[in-house]
Amino acid sequence: MSNRPLLIVVTPVRNEAWVLDAFLACASSWADHIIIADQHSTDGSREIAAKYAKVTLIDNDAAEMNQAAARQMLFEAVDRMEGDKIVLALDADEFLTKGFENTEGWRRVIESQPNELFCFKWLNLYGDFEHAVPCHDYMEWGCHFAPDAKIADLYRQCEERSIHEMRVPCLPVEQVSYIEIPDIQFVHLARLNLVRQKNKEDFYQVSSVAKLKKRISAVSAYRSYHHPNPDTQTLEHPAELRAVGSDDNMARLVRQEDHGQYYIDEMKAIFERDGYGKYLKLDVWENPYLKEAGVCPKVPLRFRMLHSYLRKTQQASNGAFVRFVDKLLKYIC
Repeated sequence: MSNRPLLIVVTPVRNEAWVLDAFLACASSWADHIIIADQHSTDGSREIAAKYAKVTLIDNDAAEMNQAAARQMLFEAVDRMEGDKIVLALDADEFLTKGFENTEGWRRVIESQPNELFCFKWLNLYGDFEHAVPCHDYMEWGCHFAPDAKIADLYRQCEERSIHEMRVPCLPVEQVSYIEIPDIQFVHLARLNLVRQKNKEDFYQVSSVAKLKKRISAVSAYRSYHHPNPDTQTLEHPAELRAVGSDDNMARLVRQEDHGQYYIDEMKAIFERDGYGKYLKLDVWENPYLKEAGVCPKVPLRFRMLHSYLRKTQQASNGAFVRFVDKLLKYIC
């Protein structure tokens, strides 16, 4: 074990107390180091991180949310560590499936060579610990870096986006080997709490319009951050989810009652700074938590009609007719 590469988890955090205890308890059971870049958390996230011996807490002093910049900081911290490193870039609501350490996939990761990049799939919890929406696409989650790799420099070359970003750097195509790991998945807890997820999706719409320089249509913003509700007949009931959900410690550590007040506060602050004008086109105004916070602008009829269309067609948003109408509306809104 002493000869294997270091196992390092890097995670950006901003008000993730609802799940951070559970995440750090699980990650501490297998990682050698966990580096947290905290951005002005006010919900106790920093205090939770300080309880775990394997955690290195660094400050992300950025005023606005920018996950790419946060990951840049994390990789700079990794660069200061010596030796071979297997780095897994996780969010605080992502957990390895139960029993991962006994899989052939994990052996493949542990025994990997430098410049091998690992691709996994998601299992998105939906509403509780017993049901999941499967994801069929592999995503790049980790990489084995050589001792002399300048990871932060590699990541700096990646395109920076305001919300969603690349997890790991792009290595030169002639050097990297992409390894798909089919027998380990990442359990994603974001949609465990559907109310919190809805507030998060509304925040992402507002934040995208606030930060990106290019024009974003209301249609693109809505479709990007809302997904058709899954057919209950297609939900999976894998044993590893039942194991996670039935783990008393796991269930106790996840604060499922958290509705994401942070996202409401962030949206309100953006509106107070910028006014409502360019945000009226977004379908966020029926959010009861925004109304409770006193955010109740007068939305023009044309936008209310657009919002109604978007909601009513979301389940069929992949259909040819809806895609055609969406394309027309993007030029208008």
